[in-house]
Amino acid sequence: SLFCAGKSESARCKDHTALPQRLCRMRYQSETGEELLLNNISVRVRFAKLGRAKYISHLDLIRCFQRAVCRAGLPAAYSAGFHPHMQTSFAATLPLGFTSTAEVMELSLSEPVPPEEVLSRLNAALPSDIRILEAGAPQHTFRELAYATYTVELPCGEPEALAEQFDAFLAQPEILVQKRSKKGMREVDLKPMIEQAEAVPESQQLVLHLCLPSGSSSSL
Repeated sequence: SLFCAGKSESARCKDHTALPQRLCRMRYQSETGEELLLNNISVRVRFAKLGRAKYISHLDLIRCFQRAVCRAGLPAAYSAGFHPHMQTSFAATLPLGFTSTAEVMELSLSEPVPPEEVLSRLNAALPSDIRILEAGAPQHTFRELAYATYTVELPCGEPEALAEQFDAFLAQPEILVQKRSKKGMREVDLKPMIEQAEAVPESQQLVLHLCLPSGSSSSL
């Protein structure tokens, strides 16, 4: 199982069968940490997390990808030092129980590999509910991420009436909630943070289309 617990550099599966050493080899090199960083090649992938995978925590998702990279035989780059770690980063953390088709991960490689090969090799090693949709060179930094779009389906008997209630909720001058921070609880107005919100009544459900902040400076 790719979801087995343990250190991300582990070379063993849940059933204790060892993975081939050539797939999970650490790349100890004579260069300094700065030289290693300059020589690495970044590949960014967009992936979907669907079905049962929505119950996998973000930490387990990281371990899952690191094991998939090993099994795919990709030349992953590792950090320098006494405890090397595979250099992967994710644009944002998807809450537990959510599905998504726009998750983004960046992987550093020590050798060039065509993006389409990265895509196919990772999909062959990942569970069926986690699929790589695109792969290529990064065009923007993760800090430039500002918003995320959401689709929320609310089963109900009278979607038109619920849509009216939702519109009335948005029409309030303020939408105040209590938010926990490092300094304790504080009151936050959510209304200025809602970039876009649309309620669409459908048969036996109300569908909300939302665009909300999801960046390093602001997140909802």
